[in-house]
Amino acid sequence: MRFLPAAIAIGASVCMAATEDQSEFFESKIRPLLAKECYACHTQTAMGGLRLDSRESFLQGGKSGAAVVAGKPDDSLLIQAVRRTHARLKMPPTAPLAAGDVELLVDWVRRGAAYPEAKTAAAVATSEYTVTPNQRSFWSFQPVRKPAVPALAAAKGAAAARTPIDHFLLARLAVAGIAPSPDAGRRTWLRRATLSLTGLPPTPEEVDAFLRDTSPKAYETVVERLLASPHYGERWGRHWLDLARYSDGQLAAGTDTPFPNAFRYRDWVVEAFNKDMPYDRFVTAQIAADLLPAGEREPLLGGLGFQALGSRGDDQVDVTTKVFLGLTVGCAQCHDHKYDPIPTRDYYSLLGVFRSSQISQHPLALEADVKRYEGQKKRIDAMKETIDDFLQLQQKLLVDTLARHTARYMIATWQTLNSRTVDNAGIDAETLQRWVGYLKNPEREHPYLNSWFALMKQNPTEEQVRAEAARYQTFALKLIDDAKEVEDKNYVAFGGRKGIKNEATRQYTNIVSLSALEFYQWRELAAGPFNVDGYRAPAGVYYYAAKELDRWLGGNVLEHLKQLRAELAALEKDMPPAYPFFHSLKDADKPADARIAIRGDAKNLGAVAPRAFLEVLSPGKPEPFREGSGRLQLARAIASSSNPLTARVIVNRLWQQHFGQGIVRSTSNFGQMGERPSNPELLDYLAARLVESGWSLKAIQREIVLSAAYSASTQTPARAAEADPDNRLLSHFPARPRLDMESLRDSVLAVTGKLNRAVGGPSQPIADGNHRRSLYLTVSRTRLDPTFVLFDFPDANATAEQRPVTIGPLQGLFFLNSPFIARQADALNERVQCEAGEAVPARIERAYKLLYGRAPDAGELKLGIEYLAASSAGGNAGWRQYLQALLGSAEFTSVN
Repeated sequence: MRFLPAAIAIGASVCMAATEDQSEFFESKIRPLLAKECYACHTQTAMGGLRLDSRESFLQGGKSGAAVVAGKPDDSLLIQAVRRTHARLKMPPTAPLAAGDVELLVDWVRRGAAYPEAKTAAAVATSEYTVTPNQRSFWSFQPVRKPAVPALAAAKGAAAARTPIDHFLLARLAVAGIAPSPDAGRRTWLRRATLSLTGLPPTPEEVDAFLRDTSPKAYETVVERLLASPHYGERWGRHWLDLARYSDGQLAAGTDTPFPNAFRYRDWVVEAFNKDMPYDRFVTAQIAADLLPAGEREPLLGGLGFQALGSRGDDQVDVTTKVFLGLTVGCAQCHDHKYDPIPTRDYYSLLGVFRSSQISQHPLALEADVKRYEGQKKRIDAMKETIDDFLQLQQKLLVDTLARHTARYMIATWQTLNSRTVDNAGIDAETLQRWVGYLKNPEREHPYLNSWFALMKQNPTEEQVRAEAARYQTFALKLIDDAKEVEDKNYVAFGGRKGIKNEATRQYTNIVSLSALEFYQWRELAAGPFNVDGYRAPAGVYYYAAKELDRWLGGNVLEHLKQLRAELAALEKDMPPAYPFFHSLKDADKPADARIAIRGDAKNLGAVAPRAFLEVLSPGKPEPFREGSGRLQLARAIASSSNPLTARVIVNRLWQQHFGQGIVRSTSNFGQMGERPSNPELLDYLAARLVESGWSLKAIQREIVLSAAYSASTQTPARAAEADPDNRLLSHFPARPRLDMESLRDSVLAVTGKLNRAVGGPSQPIADGNHRRSLYLTVSRTRLDPTFVLFDFPDANATAEQRPVTIGPLQGLFFLNSPFIARQADALNERVQCEAGEAVPARIERAYKLLYGRAPDAGELKLGIEYLAASSAGGNAGWRQYLQALLGSAEFTSVN
């Protein structure tokens, strides 16, 4: 793989072949974003001389120069424009991009700004793509066939085999001439299995009980206990939530817009794992539970949070196909997939299914309670709208009134700044101070005050100042009138509504607007505070918020406002508690097929793509879906035992979580550009076993954890470093450098005795007094807690197939300086003192058993005694520092 120097501009980067990851990232994320936000102005119209719809046009750039400097987001005009940090370019001109979209573009430029070519528009529009027999012959599209378990000669390791899994692994090792590593020991296996299946460390009592059990069923007994634990579902539910891009809120400007019932999907997933819900049923529930027969659907409705809690349409196609099928179907949004047999038609066939579905709520309350709540909420919303309309009218009247004194305020500002006597007749003091602050800064995004600031540099006379102030007032009054006219025209365009909240609809509405520069000036005079995705602008000098308006009102107007507020307070007092509900889906009233958006441009539509399954996974041409939206037919096609991908993909994910890497390491890409399985026979054995077991995930995990491979040491055998440096053949257990964030935090709380083991319920922010499992911490799409970020928690805006594991000094400093770790060290000190008494050696031994499941050796015990005796802090502070060191050790923070 080649990497581009950071200073090379996009002209060089696009000439080089993009890696598979870059290509997939561009096709699934960047090209659709450009099509949605940029193509309207930067294709045929080429505003600013810039087109963004092809490699050539990107190379040419616009009047301001190259749009992108590959590898250097901060130096790229495109990024400066969308961040709105450029002095002149602010894109899009009407409103900033969502923060997540800006970060996608930043990431794209940082990666090298690869721009693979799409097919021409004509080719996409007329394509009659047919999947060929040769394409169907690719390994992952072939039916799953259960292979025979390899027979092993004793000399080649048969004695080491415990389950059929070992036979498949040992057979491959024998061919490579590699002997497997020895067993790591019972204590190590127990820690691995307990952390892997529950996300918690074994207790000293569990360790002692296992070491005493010499029966042939000792391992099986432990595995059955762990699989039956309610904490099993919590651990494996969290793995699934990474894939489902679970969050407790919706991406917004500063903080998430809350999803108060999102936790019900999370709890449904936990319960499904604990009950070992058959995986085919688990899949169906998360695509089409609402369309199942009555009596069957009720326990499954919570699963629809998979679809309802994320973004709509494009995201649903991408996530659903990646998670369940291991295919990057999202790459076919703008053109036929460059590597896999997935035509653009197939993408829009699936998109039609999801577009024919609507976000819904499934109440978990009596119908009467729902009606009472909804009725009262409707009345409250109506009253709030009445008050808002009234206040907006008063705000506009106040703006009109104050604007007619603009010249006075500007003159008084000049007098104030030049220490002259201020003519404050008819001038409001607060508004004058706003003008003083406004005119102190000559840096504006528009030219309309340039002549004023130029005059101020010339030591003007009062007559000159009055003349310029009068000129500007004339302009300002006209601008405010123009803004009203724009608002009136859009009111008509919106069909008598104040606006269209659905941006997909708004995009095609014939709206009008001020020019960008006029808008910037109007905003500085008359608009409320502006805060979108990190871009902040203060309120206009004439804008007074609702709470500030009262002093401007009087007589019957103020009394009317007070009456409205009193009525609202009475309604809110009588508001019943919100009823619980599942975030759900339902079919649209009129399901419809989607048309192909040529090059991903929703304004340039091609042929209709009938709703149907992927052609490559169908026996021939796929039959159109005609049952409502088609979601149930889609779910059944994905969850079918005849589908060659579904079982393979999920057993591979199970393997990945236990061993760190999948048998197919690209766990969400089983296509041409994904990795090939390191042991295809083992993969198909596990997939076949899953179906045979009734799609039981616990059955597969039982076999994995009881295998000899799972209990092997991390010691690299002779020849393995040379013959299999990446350990793809699994000659030894992979070293796992650090626990994930949840297991780390939960382990700390568990050993200190502070962990709250209650299962389920609403999410709560990470805080001092919150000792619940990390699964129940609030997950944000907009702004993750720094502790989450430090320990590589995934971005909830996209499906995460595997978490990165970074090791750095900041994590070490966390264990040394974090108030949370210090408090837990104090709690651990209290626990060991309570359980072991005052004797230092006994307390140290108890701490080691709690943290590591073993007693300290002689050297460790001696070192601990000497440190505590010599500690300058002494007393509890000395113990805190000592226990913090133990908590931050590699033995505690890693699996092995």
